[in-house]
Amino acid sequence: MGIVLQTGNIVFLDTAPFIYFFEQHPIFFPYMEKLFYDVSIYQVKVITSMITFIEIVTHPARIGNQELVEQYRTYFTRSSQITLLPIDLSIANEAIALRTQYTLKTPDAIQLGTAIAYSATYIITALRYPLC
Repeated sequence: MGIVLQTGNIVFLDTAPFIYFFEQHPIFFPYMEKLFYDVSIYQVKVITSMITFIEIVTHPARIGNQELVEQYRTYFTRSSQITLLPIDLSIANEAIALRTQYTLKTPDAIQLGTAIAYSATYIITALRYPLC
């Protein structure tokens, strides 16, 4: 992953990195495990949007895995390391600006708009959109 966290950093995590961590993805889990370790050591703030919660809970809910739904619900609503952010006007405005400039889907624009609105130092995602 190659990022160096420092106290005071804000890290925005998209949905996929959480899935990599929770499902212990064979390639990406070690990176996410180190990230969460560094977050706790350096007291880094981790943020994500309500889109992440919706996306991560939908599949377990669809297949009737209530235990996993409750694990995610508990993690995202009670974790001291994660701030789950609602969509507000500043995020919407950032998402609109992104969608007018790039061919982003609305959920992706909201995710990135959240990171921008809250001045994230790093954005960790699996998106492959060319934004430059």
